[in-house]
Amino acid sequence: MSPAPDTASRLDVISAICQRLLESAAELEDAAVDLLPFPRQVVRADLALAVSRLEAFAGVTPRLAGRSPLGRVALALPGNAILSNPLATIAASHLAGNKTLVRLPRRRQAWTEVLTGLVGEAAEFVDYDGAGFLSHALRQPEIDALMAFGDDAWAAGYERQARLTGTKFIFEGPGKDPFLVLCPALVDEAARAAVEASTFNAGQACTSPERFYVVSAAYDDFVERVTDLVRELRSGDPKDPETQVGPLAPAVAQRIDDQLKDAVAKGAVVLSTGLRRSMNINGEERVLVPPIVVAGADHRMKVMCEETFGPVIAIQRVGSIPEALELAEDSPYGLSATAFGRVAGVAERLARSHGQVFVEETWLSQRRKKPLASYGGRRRSGWVWEWQDEQFVRRDGPRHNFLEFSRS
Repeated sequence: MSPAPDTASRLDVISAICQRLLESAAELEDAAVDLLPFPRQVVRADLALAVSRLEAFAGVTPRLAGRSPLGRVALALPGNAILSNPLATIAASHLAGNKTLVRLPRRRQAWTEVLTGLVGEAAEFVDYDGAGFLSHALRQPEIDALMAFGDDAWAAGYERQARLTGTKFIFEGPGKDPFLVLCPALVDEAARAAVEASTFNAGQACTSPERFYVVSAAYDDFVERVTDLVRELRSGDPKDPETQVGPLAPAVAQRIDDQLKDAVAKGAVVLSTGLRRSMNINGEERVLVPPIVVAGADHRMKVMCEETFGPVIAIQRVGSIPEALELAEDSPYGLSATAFGRVAGVAERLARSHGQVFVEETWLSQRRKKPLASYGGRRRSGWVWEWQDEQFVRRDGPRHNFLEFSRS
């Protein structure tokens, strides 16, 4: 089926953005390294993902057949976004036929100018503080939907406004993703995947696994292998092309310190792979926290229950697969889950408590194969508020933005 003429013209706009990305990839990579506090390796990977996501929109146009745009969509994008998140979110709204209003944090003003040049007519960028933008978007009758990324603690406070104004509110929140190692034969494969997925961009991804449940028969080997792999990682200045793990915001570094002190006080063993130090990156105060392994963790500890958002691998020994599942489900968050070991019923059960389940792969490998994979989790990891049939409803679970930004 060929896309409708208007959809085809919007797809042309997205293709033009993709072409600009490809033509200016080297310059964009250098600009990101100069303007953002993320390592060059992370920037390069994100740029490649942005291209693959934009190219994939050609394949979703048939799913928009018979659907109409919401009208005007406001996007409050996160400060840890580089290219792939902003461009794919804007493209989804544009392809659905909406006028799109975008806000990035003010500390990202210089990067906002770069994005403005990239997206052209596909979106309008505005300068607001975060709370001001959300309140503004919810008050404006011409704005039909608001999508925000951030902390569920403040997002929940906007329910009353969303109810009163009827604005669709799409929220992408934090994760505390579990990683289950259920088969001793897969220890090496699981350890490599665990380290890559949990330390990519210093763990600053909501889908990074943060709590690891390992059956007793695999536990000692897994801890040893993860520790060896973590020691091989290069932590340091983001401008160094060899850097794999860059620095964090001071508040995140402090949260990690608090979680580690709590874990040690309750019996865990903590291995840090380098010296913690303060850095100034492109005018931002940052703290380098080299990757950390926490062995002997359990659910009495904050590191297993509260979001970390940093390069920390907290590992708990479990006596059985049912115990691993119970612990994985024991969280207020439900963004995604990973399982190494194809055990009957495990993926299905985790799917009920978490938005997505990766079996013998991670979110990193999944997004390489499916660049437009669905967003969204369960519980406090994300939701959609909207009015349907004169009722205000809350939905959660995996979803596609190009469908959320349109109506049947």
